Amino acid sequence: MRKVFAALEDNFDAEKGEYLHGYSDERIAKETGISVDGVKKYRIDGFGKLRAPTELDVLKREVEELQEMYLKFENEMKEKLKDARARILTMQRKFD
Repeated sequence: MRKVFAALEDNFDAEKGEYLHGYSDERIAKETGISVDGVKKYRIDGFGKLRAPTELDVLKREVEELQEMYLKFENEMKEKLKDARARILTMQRKFD
């Protein structure tokens, strides 16, 4: 377990919740001979959980905003189409 602790201490930023230097639970498991689940449990208990990168949070919010805009636009277009079809029917009735 000392090897796991040392590897986490050197390669995991607990404040940011991210690995440094290209390390991961898998890499530490491979280097120390401990299972990935064991490394993960030790990391969570001793150093904390992994956090999503800030850029990922920004992109997720952007996707949510775009989805909301799309749904609003889609609903507006449906209403405009409904209105246009109703006007077509009204005009067609004049010629029946």
